[in-house]
Amino acid sequence: MPVMHDPVVTLEDVRVRKISLSALDLEVMIRVENPNLIGITLRELPFTVQCSSGNRDQEIASGNTGRIQIAAKGSTVLRITVTSRNAAILTALATFVTRGSVQVTIQGTATIDALLFGWSIPFTKTLPLTLAQVAGAVTGKDTNK
Repeated sequence: MPVMHDPVVTLEDVRVRKISLSALDLEVMIRVENPNLIGITLRELPFTVQCSSGNRDQEIASGNTGRIQIAAKGSTVLRITVTSRNAAILTALATFVTRGSVQVTIQGTATIDALLFGWSIPFTKTLPLTLAQVAGAVTGKDTNK
C-alpha cells in the first residue's frame, strides 16, 4: 500500500464581490493539491472569515466546500461565496476607513478521505483587503486581476 501524504491546502485569494451597509459578499478561493498516487475525497472544508479590528479578530462569515473528488497528482481551486450580514461589518468598515485596509483571516480544517483512512488538515492564512478592492466591488470593476 502506498504511503499517503497530506494534501496541500492554501488560500489563493479573497475578493470582494459586493458591498453595502448591511452585507458584504466575499469570494474565497482555496486550492487543494493532492500529491498522492491515488485520488482523494475532500469530505468537507468548513472555514471562518475573520476581520482584524484593532486588537481583536471578529468572525464576519463562514462557509464550507462540501464533498469534492481530487484526482491523483491533481489540484483544484474551490470558489466559495460567503455573505456577512452582522454587526462585525460596521467595526471592520470603521477600521478600513481609518487605516485604508483591513486584514482578513481565513481559517478552517480540510477533512480528507482516501481508501479506508480519513484525516484532517488545519489551515490559516491572512490577506489584506484594500481600498482598491472595495472600490472595484462598488463600481463593478474587478481590481483583483
